[in-house]
Amino acid sequence: MKTKSLLLLAAAASIGATTAFGAVSSNIVGYTKLTLKKGFNLVGNTLDNKSGNKATAVFNDTPENSAVFSWTGKGFNELDNVGGGIWVGDDFTLTPGTAVFVQVPADATITLVGEVLTGQQDISLVKGFNFVASKIPQAGKIDSDLGFKALDSDAVFQWNGKAYVESDYIDGVGYLPSSPSLAVGEGVVVQSTAANKWARNFTVN
Repeated sequence: MKTKSLLLLAAAASIGATTAFGAVSSNIVGYTKLTLKKGFNLVGNTLDNKSGNKATAVFNDTPENSAVFSWTGKGFNELDNVGGGIWVGDDFTLTPGTAVFVQVPADATITLVGEVLTGQQDISLVKGFNFVASKIPQAGKIDSDLGFKALDSDAVFQWNGKAYVESDYIDGVGYLPSSPSLAVGEGVVVQSTAANKWARNFTVN
């Protein structure tokens, strides 16, 4: 069993992703490819897989000896892929918009499959640290493109492969040093000064 004492804002790894969509009936189905680096990766679930979004289903494409770590607000739940379709640990739910650490033993590319959510899509944030991601599989600036409205003195943490990069939001000024730009499927840690929502209404013309 790997360590269960991962610290908030501890080691992680960079992420790259691509996404594709295809129309099926009135729903939009597609996939998100996540490029994972050896070690820890902070990634988000951007699709609804319609099977309950259990971690073992979302990350069934991860290689043997991978692990998924979900933040509980006090610590991390660990789920280990020991190979052969066998997982050890509690199979937690990973709803769209949730971010987790995925640890892989070597560089890997995995594919997440499901439906793109449309209509009003909100992510509830608590005061303190929140592991979140855009519910919609799109890249862009967290505010102007992806719709997150931060509160004064909030902070957003991204991993750049070597260290976390902190962007602080100041009301009337904006993000310092700049608005965070997220890749498709990239998770972030939002330190919120109070309960808030990442609200977005997404429609396809």
